[in-house]
Amino acid sequence: MKTWKRSLRSIYICIGLIVSLMLSTHSIFAEGNIHYGRLNVKPKISSSISHESNIFSEASDEIEDTILVLQPGIMVDYLDERPGNYFQTGYNLELASYFKRNDNNYQKHQPYLRFGMQTPSGFITRFSEQFMKTADPYGSDNSYGKGRKTGRSENTIDITFGHFFTDRLSIETMYQLYGLRYRDSTDQHQDRTDKIITLGMYMLLTHSRKTSLLAEYQYTDGTYDRQKSSTSEDHKINTFLVGLRFEPGGKLMGSAKIGFEGKSFDNPKAVISGNEYSYEDNSTWVIETNVFFQMSEITNLGFRFIRSIEGSPDRDAASYVDTNIGFDLNHKIQHKVYFNSGLNWVNSDYRDERDGKPNKYFNLYSLYFGFKYNMKEWLDVTGKYLYETKTASHSSYYGAEYSGSTLLVGIDATF
Repeated sequence: MKTWKRSLRSIYICIGLIVSLMLSTHSIFAEGNIHYGRLNVKPKISSSISHESNIFSEASDEIEDTILVLQPGIMVDYLDERPGNYFQTGYNLELASYFKRNDNNYQKHQPYLRFGMQTPSGFITRFSEQFMKTADPYGSDNSYGKGRKTGRSENTIDITFGHFFTDRLSIETMYQLYGLRYRDSTDQHQDRTDKIITLGMYMLLTHSRKTSLLAEYQYTDGTYDRQKSSTSEDHKINTFLVGLRFEPGGKLMGSAKIGFEGKSFDNPKAVISGNEYSYEDNSTWVIETNVFFQMSEITNLGFRFIRSIEGSPDRDAASYVDTNIGFDLNHKIQHKVYFNSGLNWVNSDYRDERDGKPNKYFNLYSLYFGFKYNMKEWLDVTGKYLYETKTASHSSYYGAEYSGSTLLVGIDATF
């Protein structure tokens, strides 16, 4: 406890010194002013303090706590005079300290590297790598480990090649390697490696060069590295999508895609610890829509609609269909004050449950309100209230239900 108190005191002192330095800094250190030719250096730091009413996402006997988070980071980027040529690297660190449950303290490390090149003849190449290591209680993408401190790391490598055949038509192929690793042996049955190949065609439709027609095919080979090959959840996924892509500069930005996805397992059945499990192949329509609409000069609306097949974190079913629909609103109230809010719904439908198990699906609803005050060109003060609740389809799964709220205030500074 004494060690934790000393660490907390040190964090407070550091925040105080950083804020004092920022407020007393001359305008020469405003955002974007640290550069060497075309090479820009952008250090940043964020700090927040929040109160969470249910830190372990429990159905009952909720435990509340206050959490202090410090997020320093740095980005170095180089922008060439030719469009499509860039280099960017950086490192983000997150330090979280719980006032009561300090055994829940965690760190999150996120280094990254990105670069791209486009030749005058139309050849395109891009590369990115993102790494994340943490032991936070927020769970992975499929919510495995949510509510408990779970040590894990993720690494994603993307390599893209493409070519503009005309000033309107281009094709791209991307290879992605994704790895998920857990620290504790009790979690390592979820260790996974995905190898993904994507082939896409893009054709400009408008003279403004802001809207493109797209068609994409994606093949995924998913391997659970710590499971026995004869009983593993290893699988293949084929995804076909068509849609539109909206480039920055117009009132619409983002993309809207719709298509079909099929998932097949290497092992249709498996006997694990004397119990027989069926790995049911799954197929469904899918959608990937994430657009940003500028309604007026002071109001922006974001919309997302995502539906996909995900890997199940437990053995009640081999996979589930995840549907996510959400809205985000950002409105400028005054010259330096912004209001933001959002509403989101996620449905996780397991469909092909094990024999004897009732139909299993969950609904997660979340609502937030917040503000941002642009105190200086490089300094923002933020506030946010978030409420979320999770409901289950059957009493057998009521233990996974929870409700909770978060009230947060923070500062964000970028030089």
